[in-house]
Amino acid sequence: MDRDVVNALHALYQHGETDAATLLSRLWCGPDSEPDLDDLAEKTGDKLRLSPYLIKFIKATEKQMSNLPRPDFVFGYPLSQRPRKQGEPRPAFIAMPYGPIWFKSVCDVIVSAVSASGFAPEVSKDLETPGQITDQIWHGIRRADVVIADISESNPNVFYELGLAHALGKEVVITAQGVERPPFDVSTARLLRYELTDLPSLETKLLKACASVSARYAYEGPQPYF
Repeated sequence: MDRDVVNALHALYQHGETDAATLLSRLWCGPDSEPDLDDLAEKTGDKLRLSPYLIKFIKATEKQMSNLPRPDFVFGYPLSQRPRKQGEPRPAFIAMPYGPIWFKSVCDVIVSAVSASGFAPEVSKDLETPGQITDQIWHGIRRADVVIADISESNPNVFYELGLAHALGKEVVITAQGVERPPFDVSTARLLRYELTDLPSLETKLLKACASVSARYAYEGPQPYF
């Protein structure tokens, strides 16, 4: 959907039935053909108006977007993917700073706990498909039922991925070592503190947190914990 179509939908949603020639002359700014609204708008004579079903959908989406999205956000999951079958592992995304020397030992613990909880973890470092890394991260987070973000050392990449998770309404478990005061924007999120000298306690905390991730389908997971 290009910008001209978005502009046309916006105008029709705000102003209601509008003269087609006036609408297109005001909004059509691209080099391609005029916006194709055949499946989105109804035309009566020279007038265009949005489908009542689309208006209902826009209202519902705007209501969801009035605050940070939650796990029921309509675009939080790719609707093009088939529903998960019962017994399939739930996708999880792990965002970590992978430069520090402690990365592997901590990552192994997180992956172990997440896997034992019935999730299929994907670590941002392990994305190997050719293409834009930001696109791959976006798709990985969008597929996930939960995002584990380790904010140790205030790594900017992790905070970028954490921001994407919040924008998609994902449930997030934040882990950290040596962080006395987390940044204000994430200070209200649940934080699992750990020490490198006691990684088993981190695994225990993660097992409890993962077990409390809300169910997407009726046959998996307990009631919402977060």
